[in-house]
Amino acid sequence: MLVSAPYEYEYHTMRDSALPLFYHEEHFKAGYRILTHWHENPELLCFTRGRGTAVLDGVPIDVETGDMICINSGSLHQVIAAEDISYYCLIIDKSFCLRCGIPVNKVRLQTRINDAALREYYEQLVRELETQAPCYQAAVQANCLLLLTRLYRNYPDRTPQQNAVSLQSGQLSMVRNAIQFINQSYQRPLTIDEICREVGSSKFHFCRVFRMITGKTVIDHLNFLRCEKAQYLLSTGACNVQEAAEHCGFNSSSYFSVVYKRQIGEVPSTTCKRAAANRDHTQS
Repeated sequence: MLVSAPYEYEYHTMRDSALPLFYHEEHFKAGYRILTHWHENPELLCFTRGRGTAVLDGVPIDVETGDMICINSGSLHQVIAAEDISYYCLIIDKSFCLRCGIPVNKVRLQTRINDAALREYYEQLVRELETQAPCYQAAVQANCLLLLTRLYRNYPDRTPQQNAVSLQSGQLSMVRNAIQFINQSYQRPLTIDEICREVGSSKFHFCRVFRMITGKTVIDHLNFLRCEKAQYLLSTGACNVQEAAEHCGFNSSSYFSVVYKRQIGEVPSTTCKRAAANRDHTQS
């Protein structure tokens, strides 16, 4: 029987290739705390009401109205409401950041930031998402890049991280290393034994810990990643179904279709048709 970890891995699926982010607003009553969790995508919280505590890698940070909190890729985090609290939550796709030269893998950001220009980029991005004026996806990406550029230019965190909970956890570190290796290797045939050799663990121990921390088996995670990458290729028209299957590590297009339907909720051809219709509508 698996014992639940005191944290969970949060999977993100960016459904729209033109909007490489998630945005939502949270409202919590006094005393509420979200479960400690982590994910690979950088996140920015903008507090609009109330007081509370953001706990990042075991370090508590008092927050109040007007604060912006940066959550680095892979950071364990939770929010605890000292009183009724509200904040905007912006999660930006890590692969989008890396494609645009934003060093999310190499640079950690300061945690609490007060910067009027950053807030203006954030608020403009939110307005574009909410009004959805013509070409709003481009405006969202532009403001997102302005925000990220200012963050990584002006607010790198150069303080030591030795006391961070995330670096003290051998199990969490092992799973992070495995996920990073899978992300780098998903396009080729990949076995659990190879992943275990990479992270230096026995197969039984690794599979048990991976499922405990992520809530998924290794194969489910690998298939999810492959299908998510394939969805992007199909949505942008970069590949047809056969090409996407081959590019993302599937040696059979029929097996790819079965796995894709299970992970994404539709067959690959449906994704292709909807993307083509959207492009025709945009061009007309």
